[in-house]
Amino acid sequence: MLRENFEVKDLGEAKFMLEIQITRTTNGFSLDQSGYIEKILKRYNYFDYNHVCTPYDTSVKLLKNTGDNVRQSEYASIIGSLRYAADYTRPDIAYVMGLLGMFNSCCSTK
Repeated sequence: MLRENFEVKDLGEAKFMLEIQITRTTNGFSLDQSGYIEKILKRYNYFDYNHVCTPYDTSVKLLKNTGDNVRQSEYASIIGSLRYAADYTRPDIAYVMGLLGMFNSCCSTK
């Protein structure tokens, strides 16, 4: 039906779209943004850090910054980049990204 009304070109099955790798499995499809996450880690110099099993330690209490501020635009950019991943393929980090987003206006390294 689309070909009748529009000029279209069939490029085959999608493998990669909007920083998301798409893989067909026996049960459906698998979506992966590991390449995107690596790019974020490298961009902000966090690539060599060790990973943890849980992205948020529930014993940590976030408080309003009273120390030296960091560049708010860079902090907001990091949070925004990770929110994109959380919204599409990483629901495991969605909660902590929402928490960190609430502290976007007065951030610090402590």
